[in-house]
Amino acid sequence: MIEKRRFAIIGAGMLGRTLAAALHRHGLTVAAVASRRLAAAQDAAALAGCDLATTDPAEAARRADMVVVSVPDDAIAIVCGQVAAGGGFAAGDIAVHLSGALGSDALDAARACGAVALAFHPAQTFARVDPALFEGIVVSLEGDEAAVAAGRALAERLGAQPVAMRPEDKVLYHAALCVASNYAVTLADAGVALLEEAGFGDAAVPTLLPLLRTILGNLERVGTARALTGPISRGDLATLRAHLAELGARTPDLIPLYRVVGLRTIGLAIRKGTITADQARAMRLLLGNAD
Repeated sequence: MIEKRRFAIIGAGMLGRTLAAALHRHGLTVAAVASRRLAAAQDAAALAGCDLATTDPAEAARRADMVVVSVPDDAIAIVCGQVAAGGGFAAGDIAVHLSGALGSDALDAARACGAVALAFHPAQTFARVDPALFEGIVVSLEGDEAAVAAGRALAERLGAQPVAMRPEDKVLYHAALCVASNYAVTLADAGVALLEEAGFGDAAVPTLLPLLRTILGNLERVGTARALTGPISRGDLATLRAHLAELGARTPDLIPLYRVVGLRTIGLAIRKGTITADQARAMRLLLGNAD
C-alpha cells in the first residue's frame, strides 16, 4: 500500500521540490531529501515536512523504501549507482526516476540490489513549486510489474491519471510532449517576432494571449482538427501567397518554419473536411516551393 511507503527524494530542483510538497500534502511520508546543495535539500525537506536533509543521496535512500531520483537525465544512472554503492537499495525497495525520455533500465544498479524499478513521468511543466500541478494530469509508468502497480497507486493518490507504457515507446512519447509544449512556445515566439516587426512592440504578447487561451479551450472541447481555423483551413491560397511575399521581404528567416508548419496543417485541414483535394494540392505546391 502506497501510504505505508517511506519516500526519499534525491534532487531538489523544481520537480523534486514540487513532488516533495505533493507527497506531504497527500499524507505520504517523506523520510529524507538529498541534494548537492544542503540549502536546497533543507528547503525541499521543509516542504515535505521531514527532518533529514543531506548532501549524501545514499544516506537519504537508506531511510526510505521508495527512492525517487529527481536529477537531470544524464545523471540518473550515475546517482542510482552511487546510491547502490552506498547501501541505499535493498530487496523490496522501489527505485523511481522522473524522466520522460529514459526507461527504467537507467535504474539497473538498483535492480542489482534487489529493488524494482519505475520510470514515473508527469506530463506537466514545473516552472513553480505547486503540489496542485499533479492534479488532473497524465503520469506515464514503465518498469517492473510491482513498481508499476505502486506507481499507479501513487499517481492516483496525487490526483493524476496513470498510463502504463512500453519501454520502446518512451522516446517517441517524450518527443510528442516536446513538440506539443516546447515547440508551442517557439511558435508563439515567432508570432511575437512578427508582431514586433509589424510595430506592436510591448503589445505583441498581450495580442496573442487571448488567441492562445481560446485555442487551448477549443482543443479541450473539440480536438485538434475541429479546432483548426485560418487560411489553410479555408483553402485561402491568395492569403498564403501574401504571407510568403511579406515574410520574404521582411523576415525571410521565418519562411522555412512557416512552410513546414503549413504543410503539416494542410493534412489537418483535410481531416477537418473543409478543403478539397485540389486546394490541398495547390497549397502543398505553393508551400513546398516557398524556400
